[in-house]
Amino acid sequence: MWKSAFWKDAFERAVRTLAQVLGALVVAAGSGLLDTDWIALFSAAGMAGLLSVLTSLASEVKSPDGTASMIHAEPEPEPAPAAGAIPG
Repeated sequence: MWKSAFWKDAFERAVRTLAQVLGALVVAAGSGLLDTDWIALFSAAGMAGLLSVLTSLASEVKSPDGTASMIHAEPEPEPAPAAGAIPG
């Protein structure tokens, strides 16, 4: 949680979540550009972004590998060279 990579991941996820929720709410409202209650929409999208950051923080407790993901991925082993391959 104290690494910059964690916060970059968390910020990216929060911005994506905020944009997705805002887009969904604008489409669901079905109103025009001037008729939309932008304060309410940004409030709801901002709450989703905040919840995304909190989820990232919770993921650090579950999987302390330095990322904002709850999935702890083991590094993939390098594939073995093919039989008869010339090392290079």
